[in-house]
Amino acid sequence: MLTNASPSTSGCLFCGQGHLSHLCENSNAKKKREKLLREKRCLLCCNLNCFVKKCKGAVCSFCNSRHARAICFKLENSKNQKSENNSEKLSNEVVSTATNCMVNDKKGVLLQCVKVDIVGNKISDGVYALYDNGSERTFLRKGISEKLGLRVVGSEKLNIYSFGARKPRSQVCRKVEVKLRNILDGREVVIEALEIEEISRASIRVPDWDVCVEMEKRGLALTFDVEDLSRNCQISLLVGADYYWDLVKGFQRLNSSLVAVETVLGWSLQGRCDELTESILVNFVISERELVSAEVRRFWELESLGIRGDGIDTGLNEQDILKEFDESIQFVDNRYCVKLPWKEGMQEKLGTNRQVALRRFNGLVERFKRDPELYREYGEVINGYLEEGIVERCTSERLADESSFYLPHHAVVRDDKVSGRLRIVFDGASHAEGQYSLNDCLKTGPNLYPNLFELLIKFRENAVTYIADIRQAFLQIIIDAEDRPFTRFFWKEDLNSDKLTVLNFTRVLFGLTPSPYLLAATLKYHFEKNIDLFPETCESLLKSFWVDDLVGGADDVEQALKTTTESVKILKDAGMILRKWQTNSKELREDWKKVGIETHEDKTTLARGGVPTKVLGLAWDPDKDIIFFDVSKLMNILASGCSTKRFLLQILGRIFDPIGFLGPFIVRLKLILQELWAADIDWDDKLPSSLDYKWQLWCSELKDLHCVKIPRYYLSDFNLCEFISFDVHSFSDASLAAYGTVLYLRGVTRNGKIIVNFLCSKSRVAPLKSLTLPRLELLGCLLSARLAEQVSKCLKFEASCYFWTDSSICTYWIKGKADDYKPFVKNRVKEIQRLSERGNWSHCPGKENPADLLSRGIPASNLAKSSLWWHGPPWLSKPSEFWPCKIVIESPMGNLELRKEFQTVSQNKCVVYDSQFVFDLNKYSDLNKVLVITTLVKRFVNKLRKLSIEVGPCSAAELLEAEQDWIKFEQNLVYSSELERIKSGKQISKNSSLYKLAPYLDDNNVLRVRGRLEESEFSSNEIHPIILPKQSKFSELLIRREHNKVCHGGVSATLSKIRSRYWIPKGRQIVKRVLRDCLICRKYSLKPAQQITAQLPKNRILENPPFTVTGIDFTGPVIIR
Repeated sequence: MLTNASPSTSGCLFCGQGHLSHLCENSNAKKKREKLLREKRCLLCCNLNCFVKKCKGAVCSFCNSRHARAICFKLENSKNQKSENNSEKLSNEVVSTATNCMVNDKKGVLLQCVKVDIVGNKISDGVYALYDNGSERTFLRKGISEKLGLRVVGSEKLNIYSFGARKPRSQVCRKVEVKLRNILDGREVVIEALEIEEISRASIRVPDWDVCVEMEKRGLALTFDVEDLSRNCQISLLVGADYYWDLVKGFQRLNSSLVAVETVLGWSLQGRCDELTESILVNFVISERELVSAEVRRFWELESLGIRGDGIDTGLNEQDILKEFDESIQFVDNRYCVKLPWKEGMQEKLGTNRQVALRRFNGLVERFKRDPELYREYGEVINGYLEEGIVERCTSERLADESSFYLPHHAVVRDDKVSGRLRIVFDGASHAEGQYSLNDCLKTGPNLYPNLFELLIKFRENAVTYIADIRQAFLQIIIDAEDRPFTRFFWKEDLNSDKLTVLNFTRVLFGLTPSPYLLAATLKYHFEKNIDLFPETCESLLKSFWVDDLVGGADDVEQALKTTTESVKILKDAGMILRKWQTNSKELREDWKKVGIETHEDKTTLARGGVPTKVLGLAWDPDKDIIFFDVSKLMNILASGCSTKRFLLQILGRIFDPIGFLGPFIVRLKLILQELWAADIDWDDKLPSSLDYKWQLWCSELKDLHCVKIPRYYLSDFNLCEFISFDVHSFSDASLAAYGTVLYLRGVTRNGKIIVNFLCSKSRVAPLKSLTLPRLELLGCLLSARLAEQVSKCLKFEASCYFWTDSSICTYWIKGKADDYKPFVKNRVKEIQRLSERGNWSHCPGKENPADLLSRGIPASNLAKSSLWWHGPPWLSKPSEFWPCKIVIESPMGNLELRKEFQTVSQNKCVVYDSQFVFDLNKYSDLNKVLVITTLVKRFVNKLRKLSIEVGPCSAAELLEAEQDWIKFEQNLVYSSELERIKSGKQISKNSSLYKLAPYLDDNNVLRVRGRLEESEFSSNEIHPIILPKQSKFSELLIRREHNKVCHGGVSATLSKIRSRYWIPKGRQIVKRVLRDCLICRKYSLKPAQQITAQLPKNRILENPPFTVTGIDFTGPVIIR
């Protein structure tokens, strides 16, 4: 950690507080220098028993003099001067402020380096370790190894290729066990490294002072000492790719060229440092237009919904945080009371932020003076807070006694809101220079909200839907009294008076990072508390809230009324009011009025010239029950904008379409942007004429989006109970420009009517790096599998997934063996096979593929009336016998993606099929039954072909033949590549799992183990057992049959019986797994019930006097030898 003190010193040298010495702002450079002289410390390294003349510490990085940077007068004067200049330039027009810290760095490149302790017989003073994932092995300097007496565990011969050398240099290196210790937190990790005389004569640059200070402010402490900074260091340990990913935990991008990498041994930096800019506090103005970067980030987050995970791993222990919340939450005055989730040890490090908040408030006061109406609205909100007890005045006693934090605030005005037009936003991220913000000191908490994509899919699945929201949701939760001083803010009750009022919140406020988590955790706690009273409603509520918005539905009005009335009662018990109720059902609206639920008036609908109703960002007309797109605001922005890359990105970021209704239209704008990037156009340059034409054409078509109206309910006019089956059909396609996928829900009613409607879609532009069309088609298939898997989880009913592509090569790859192909195809095929069933992939004609619209794009006017896009190809609305037939692939180009060892030249006809189309073994649990059915099917086929007519019970020969057919089928399915090589007289690959078994084909083309028992008297089946795949339903059924034959004997008996004829790799494991599910064995393996012993009789317990019981010996003594 960066420090001026010796390792034994805790806290700041100058003021004794918990921050680092070089970050101390509680005293000036003069006082710091006097303190060092008084304590007889070195003015360069700040350590005791050291003198400047002999000290080898680093000089001041600001003025290059021989003193510590913390006591540099020139630096202090420079900071004061810049602070004054910045304060003079502050504008009274500030809408909101933020703090930007720029890193002071010199030109150069930083490599990923940390300082660590190596633990041996002694602990080293610290060595420098370099992470290099371009090295296959980890190396340690031999001198360090010998000095610490590290244990030798072996040796290894290396061929070392140096840069520019044509021939390798051979060397035998000892391998030693190395225990590394993090110098900050003491964590240890053990690795093995090869000894080498010298890793490199070149020295590695260590980050300078300002970079380390900036890292410390961000909570990313580096492992270097003060004397290490701004100098070059020799590398003693090189961590190669064999341990690189064991030690690296994650990374944070600091800017476009510099990345902070988190490792087990501490944080490291890697990248280019380009410019020299002092670390200063900057106040800047945010205009009404949102920043382009925020818009684009939001757009791509929406684009990724449904095709990636539900969130980013924050590294938080979710269960521990929720447990801590459940233990601290209280119910006070008919409301829940919660504590702010402080990070450990951070509350004490938090400053007051008073000066920053005061400066920001003075700027706000100036704005109030120019806009009295804004001040009036602002005051109404503040007074409302005071009346409702949401905020309270701070007394002078509390102001003097308590530690606190002051929050800046500003107004956000939403003209599209009917009520609550003005919202006051408090800035929890504000902080003074070198200090922590309140948000820095609070845990964000886990994300407890459902996926937005999932909620929008569910919004369309109920015949009756409804929406509502919680009135001032955050402000209905009380903050614990101990945390209230940290929510103070300034206010003026009279603009003409100099008197300032200090208020603080008593409720959870909007603007703190944990606020959404506290609301979600409170709702979750309350719903789980009431789940016994209202089980169905609470289960529904747990999945239906997005922050304070409720999006729910039911299959009929009766169920919807029950759920909504119970929801109102449940939320009321938590001190929260559900309001702004809206529904598509007129009957439900009437029922709401009867039970006293106030509905949201339809003044806001577009038909009446108002603002459209929004459901999680989507425009919805409840009366017509349709989803539509209101582009009026976007058209106004287009009218006032100019044709630059920056403006195009802003427009792209403002398009909200997470479901993908407008995919074929939006993809055209994505393609224009990609061309801009490829042409290396600057942000504010005018577009080239060719691209400007495409852009203007797209803009002219934007108005036609008002014609796009999508029924919200995707089951048309039918209720869920009227359907007997559902399918999800996923189509994918690609062009050299883009690729995408579109999904449809197909339902079959009891009377045979088939309904097909659009579900969702996703599109991507093709990478700038050139890819072949089959590879792009494969990316489309992968997108299709990911989206279908996510949608299947969202639907409340079971639905089979079918996949369609017009690429015969991709169909061939997906139905084949992934490991046979090159890495690009192999990795994607593996994921597709994991997410979907091979047998559910089929080929469809390109003209009937709706995903073709995604890969090429169409005008908005054509999109609105495209039946192919909204309902899929015509044959999808017909029974399955009308679907496209299976194709036969001849000499597929897919073989070009085979790995070299698998590439063959073949002109044979290859029929792609899946076992599911032949016979689904998963439906059966008895192998004998499978063999009988197989025999009967073969008899039927022979009868149709007029080959033979068999009648009567199945003979033993027929059953044996059926078993042999299944064995060959399973072997062909799993060991196809091995069979091909054996048939062609070649040796199978050494990478094959069968290589050590020396397999061969018998006269019946059955794969057998060659074995070494040919001279024995065993039967041929025991000498050369038949090979069966381990992951096979047939193998499982065979194990069950043999298990029954040995009268449910144990694992050894069953395995012995199997191996008398068959060989299953890892047979014992498979047999154990199968026998674990045997019900009969589980019964008999259970311990018998223990008999409870009876009470002892009295004559066994009570004492009796002598001779109570007597006896007579009638036989006399018995003599025994």
